[in-house]
Parts: sequence; C-alpha cells; structure tokens
Amino acid sequence: MINSVSSVSSVKKKSYLLNEQGIKNITNTPSSAEITESNQKSEEKKERRRDIYAEFPIRALGYTNELGEAIRPISPLLANLSWLPAIGYISADIADKYNQDEYGNQDPSKGRASKQFITQLLASVFLPTAAVKVGQSVVNGGAAYGKTGLTLNNREKISNVVINSMKSGEHKNFLSEDGKVNKEAYKEALSGKFDEILKHRKTHKKLLRPLEMVLDFVTKPIVKKPTAQKVKDYAGVVVDRMIDERQQLLDGIVPEKLSKRAYNKFKKFSKDAPIEETQSVAFDIVRKMEKGRMFNNRILKSLGGLGALAVMAKPIDKFVEHFIIDKVVSPQIDNISEIYKKQKQARA
Repeated sequence: MINSVSSVSSVKKKSYLLNEQGIKNITNTPSSAEITESNQKSEEKKERRRDIYAEFPIRALGYTNELGEAIRPISPLLANLSWLPAIGYISADIADKYNQDEYGNQDPSKGRASKQFITQLLASVFLPTAAVKVGQSVVNGGAAYGKTGLTLNNREKISNVVINSMKSGEHKNFLSEDGKVNKEAYKEALSGKFDEILKHRKTHKKLLRPLEMVLDFVTKPIVKKPTAQKVKDYAGVVVDRMIDERQQLLDGIVPEKLSKRAYNKFKKFSKDAPIEETQSVAFDIVRKMEKGRMFNNRILKSLGGLGALAVMAKPIDKFVEHFIIDKVVSPQIDNISEIYKKQKQARA
C-alpha cells in the first residue's frame, strides 16, 4: 500500500515538472516584434560592402563637370569635355545601386536606383555647379570694389568693344597728320557702343534661368552696378593703352608687357615689310596683349569657382545624403514601393 502511494506521488511529480517546463517554453517564445528586432540586429552585424563610388579617388569623377565649369572662362572646350567622365561615373554608380544591395547581394531594385539617381543629380550636378557659379560671381562682383569700379565681366566687354572697333579699322578715321590716332576723338566716337554694358542681360537658356535667379539673389548685396562714368573711364584706359602700345611698336620702343622675344620677331619683320603690313602686325600684337589681360581676369574667376567647390563639396554631400535623401526622398520612395508591392499582390 505504501509503495502504491509512493508510485502515484512520483507520477504526479513528473507530470508537474513536465507542465512547468511546458509553461517555461510557452512563456519564453519570442514575440513577432522580438523576432523582427533580432533579425534587424543580425542584419546590422552583417558586413556592409565597400562602396567605391562614395570614396575618393573614384568619387572625384563626379566633380569633373564642376571643375570644367570652374575653368569654362578659360577653356569652354575642356569645360564641355569634362562632362563625359562625370556622366560615366553617375551612370555606373546608379547601375551598381540598382543591381546590388548594401551587403553585396544581387537584388535588383528600382527604388535604390531612383534614390541614387536623385542623390547624384543633386550632389554631383546641381548643387556643386551652383557653388562654382556663386564662387565665380563673388570674385567677379568683388572686383567692382577696385579702382575701376567695374566687374571683371564688364571690363572684358569693354576691352572686346575696343578690340573689335580697331580690328574693323575705325581708329583709322581719327588719324592726325603725323599718322597717330586722335585718342580723345576716337573715345568719343566709341561712347555709344558701351550702352549695352549698363544693361543686365538675361540668359536665353531656360534651364539656366533658375540658377541665374539664385546667383542674382546671392550676389546682389555685393555687386555694384556699373555707372556710365565708370564705363567711360575704363574704356578710355583701354583705348589709351592699346593705341600707346601700338605706337610704341611702330616707334621702335618695347611695350612694358611685351616679351623681348616677341618684340625682336616684330622688329625683324618690320625691316622689310610695307608700312601697312607693319601697322597691321603691330595691332595683332597689341590685341593679343589685351586678350592676355582678359585671360588673367578669367583665371581669377576660375579660382573663385574652384575655391567655392573645395569648401562646399563635403557639406553638399552630407546635406544631400543625411537630409534630402534620408529625411525626404527615401521615405517617399519606400512608400511608393510598398504600395506597388501591395497592388501587385492583390492582382495575383
């Protein structure tokens, strides 16, 4: 009898232990939220693939077009060609993000490609180009605070007017009896040609108008508008300079900014050449000297653009990635992708 009671008690005890273990198993079963969190943690532990398109020197290819725009005042051809490597880089990066996820898995995604397209459009095209143009405009406008009171662009326009006038032979109408140009009369005759410089000319390219509006807004506080007197004064300086240098050549004097080598070539040519040809070659030399001064001004503008790009490149990248993409673009694209998936499932 005692053994029977002991046996029943042992069975009850085993049953209790089994029930207790079952309760523990049930209570220890993770919830769906815990599973999701666990999966996220395991994904975070995965090693992200190296994104060579976001690292230098490959990333620098995305700035070749901005470098080109910075040197456009110096070489428009190189500026146009600079877009080729930039377009190639942007296309390769978008294709890479479309084909692979951040862990290197082959998982084509239009959503990722769309995000990267917008990223590159902002971080490698629009915003850096705007920074370059602002840098150029600041240098250009800042020059108006010099003694001429004119921007670099306005100085170049004035020089071009004088160069084209002399090229067409207008100065010959003001030759005195000794064969020299009457500078004062010539300046007066040119005065009407500078009216256009006093007007602000809008670009005819519709795509560039928004950028022009931004530049006008940013540079308006610092850019001084040209006055008729400042234009007239600087035109007088250019006329005096070009005519004096031309006359110096004809008189056998070396102009200050002309190299000895160039002068010796001219002197050798003028020995046997007719006077008309000598005068024409003298003008060509003076014209090149004036264009050299204009080129120096363009270099200043290019340096302004390069400086602005160097300062703003990294902040632009971070602003685009962490604010525009993460906070604005990415959530919208993810929502659209989710809606598309649900619609696709519903149709299936």
